[in-house]
Formats: sequence, structure tokens, C-alpha cells
Amino acid sequence: MPPTAPNRIGPGALAMALLLPLAPAHAQGGDEQMQLCVNQCLYHFGPASNPQYHACVAEHCEEAAPAPRRQQPAQPPRQGAAWTNGAADGGRTHYARVQSGRLALSYMCQRGNEGLIAIEGMAGSPGALVLRIDGRPVMQPFVAQRGMRATQAARGSALLAGLLGGSRIELSDERGRGSLPLAGSGRAIRAAMAACGLRP
Repeated sequence: MPPTAPNRIGPGALAMALLLPLAPAHAQGGDEQMQLCVNQCLYHFGPASNPQYHACVAEHCEEAAPAPRRQQPAQPPRQGAAWTNGAADGGRTHYARVQSGRLALSYMCQRGNEGLIAIEGMAGSPGALVLRIDGRPVMQPFVAQRGMRATQAARGSALLAGLLGGSRIELSDERGRGSLPLAGSGRAIRAAMAACGLRP
């Protein structure tokens, strides 16, 4: 297969990805809330070696715990991992999201723009990120900023089609691997797309 052309994600599109709230509004459970708080600090003040990151954790989170620098070994999705919908940026950005532990995948869009896919929790380089949906590799280039990986979710692309109709996605890079369920992803992503005036 020929190399894929470099993915062009403009500053505005990447900014849209970074607007995604790391803490779902309905999240429950102390451990999950703690991790989401830590993730917020890492987003705003990362990398983890930055003293401001540690100050944020100490000030805003229940207990200070630095985020790990290495991705954990492969773990099955948690039973409670489910796709959810929401809005950010005053309702301008609509998203569908699934999270299991530190690993999360989100689809997001705004009216008048193509959607984006964002991945959090993979610690390796963007070029090493490999996606498999139901065992089939999906070739897709990503860009990175502050620990988040982002790529275009072009309508008709293999990535978007896989997310809409697959049952599981596996992610790996040189630092680790993980997987997330896709049960309910089609309904959640289509709802976000509809809110943005997009069709699959």
C-alpha cells in the first residue's frame, strides 16, 4: 500500500480537538474523577515533568499523583466503558467519546467543518500509532499536541466507516497498546455528526 499523504490539520481544527473536555459531565466514581482531573492538569500544564503540572494536581485534584510516562501493557476494555455524547466550547463543538482508564477516543465536529478523531492516553510518537478495527489495520496519519493525537475524520474514510460499524478498536505504538469498545459508537458518532449538520 502506498504511503498515505501527510494529514493536514490546521491550527483551528487542532484547537477544536484540544477544546474537548477530558471529564465527561456525568462521570462517576472517585478514581475516575481523580484521573480525569489529573488529565486536565496534564493537558493544561504538560508534560508531566513541568512543576506547574504537579502544582495543578496538588491544588485541584483530591490527591496528587503524576501521570505515568509509559503506556500500560494491553488491557481489555472495562465493562463500564460506553460511548457518550456531549458539547464543548459553548455548544459549538459536538463530540462522541469512549474512555477506558487513561485511554480515550473521541469524534468531534463543528458546523461547516469536517470532523476530527482525537486519541488520548497513547504515549509514543504519532508516526508509530497503529490502529486496528476488528483486527484489520487502518492506515491514518496523526498529528500530536500536549499528549493528544488528532486526525481528520473524512466522510467515506476507512477510519470513520470502521468506527461507525466496528465492534472493537486496538491502538498500539512503541510505548504500549490498548483497546476500546465500539459498541454504540455508530449511534453516538451519528448523533454528533447530525448536530454538526454532517452525514456519514
